[in-house]
Amino acid sequence: MSMQLTAPPGPAGRLRALLAMSGNPLHYVTGLRDRYGPVVRIPIASRDLYLVSSPEAVQEVLVTSHRNFRKDVMRAGRGKWAAPLEVIFGNGLVTSDGQFHRQQRRLIQPMFHRERIAGYGRAFAELSDDIQAGWRDGDRLDMQAEMTELTLAIVARTLFDVALDSDVARTISTGIPRDEGPMRWDSLPFARHLAKLPLPGNKRFFAARDDLDAIIYRLMAERRRGDGQGADLLSLLLAARDADTGEPMDDRQVRDETVTLLMAGHETMASALTWSYHLLGGNPGARRRMHEEIDEVLGDRLPTVEDLPRLVWTDAVLSEAMRLYPPVMGAARRSLADFEVEGHRIPKDSFVGIIPWVVHRDPRWWPQPERFAPQRWIEGDPADELSGHAVRPGRPRLAYLPFGGGPRQCIGNTFSRMEGVMALATIGRHWEFEPVEGFTVDPLARITIRPRNGLPMSARRR
Repeated sequence: MSMQLTAPPGPAGRLRALLAMSGNPLHYVTGLRDRYGPVVRIPIASRDLYLVSSPEAVQEVLVTSHRNFRKDVMRAGRGKWAAPLEVIFGNGLVTSDGQFHRQQRRLIQPMFHRERIAGYGRAFAELSDDIQAGWRDGDRLDMQAEMTELTLAIVARTLFDVALDSDVARTISTGIPRDEGPMRWDSLPFARHLAKLPLPGNKRFFAARDDLDAIIYRLMAERRRGDGQGADLLSLLLAARDADTGEPMDDRQVRDETVTLLMAGHETMASALTWSYHLLGGNPGARRRMHEEIDEVLGDRLPTVEDLPRLVWTDAVLSEAMRLYPPVMGAARRSLADFEVEGHRIPKDSFVGIIPWVVHRDPRWWPQPERFAPQRWIEGDPADELSGHAVRPGRPRLAYLPFGGGPRQCIGNTFSRMEGVMALATIGRHWEFEPVEGFTVDPLARITIRPRNGLPMSARRR
């Protein structure tokens, strides 16, 4: 006899849930998991959000039955659906679906092979070195702003082969409003209606998007007038050809993939680095161990890609920072048919959400889940119960998913990890950072998870 499926449990009160989810939902959804279990129904406006948070449930959605789900979770009127962030990413890798997405991923994947990314290693180190050149001992720095500038410089160099002071980088850094208009409410049930209103935030967003598009199309034209031998990612996108047809991408698709790499590429790693410094600031022992490793491996020189296998603690710091503060708020899927997960029935066309913040705090797989402990990622002291537990056999693969999972895992995950470790190592040769007394850090969850009011820290020359 088959098990009787039940509807997932969850709270009542649509308005309360909507306010919690549109405000700062991280602690709210973690509390729901603790109270109701790994599958929770959250009533929001006219729809229900089904939050899945066990590695087994995540595996079902992202891997086992991934073809039964789509990214277009938002109702767009007249039976149409749209993906969150489509308003800025268009039909790029983050938002596209089905056969088209698989085709695009095959086309773009070679650009992110480890051997090719290794060629960017020098830029990672040099730009990280440049960013700290103007710092002075005792400076109070907003590490969120500093890391955003650094990762923007890296993406401007690798994607467009331009400098941070170019008009391209200025448009990216100042043009797209991050906290208003469609970028603020794009995941809410009524987002498509709000985006059409003549609100000041909407006007600024769409004007900035037009400016960004104009620059990208200009750069595309410049590349085509050149010799076609550029190593930057835009040149590679223009040169890419479908393996079956030999056809290139049309200009609009190149634009969509470029904006996707641009926006997803610099904000996520800026967040990961910012939270790394926040956590190191509160853990002098972990910070001291990282600096000892950097001194031993590098001395006073810049890191190279060949140094990465020896920067094991630095890599563990980044891994643990992304566990506690995942770069991306979450993944959303729409079910194409009724499905079963963890003994519950989820209806067709449901909004299914996976929030890494919640998954990464599951005490079954993460002992002392709120504790910053880089030693989780390194086999070491047998007397420390946390030492090496994250890398031992038996932990489900999708108990940790800072870059997503399954066939849609972030295509730039290797690029980002290399960038992050090399940035920490480069800056850590000469600098450490202390928390500012009296400042309380408040995580803000929108598209990324970042400090609501920045992250002021005191720079100390080592």
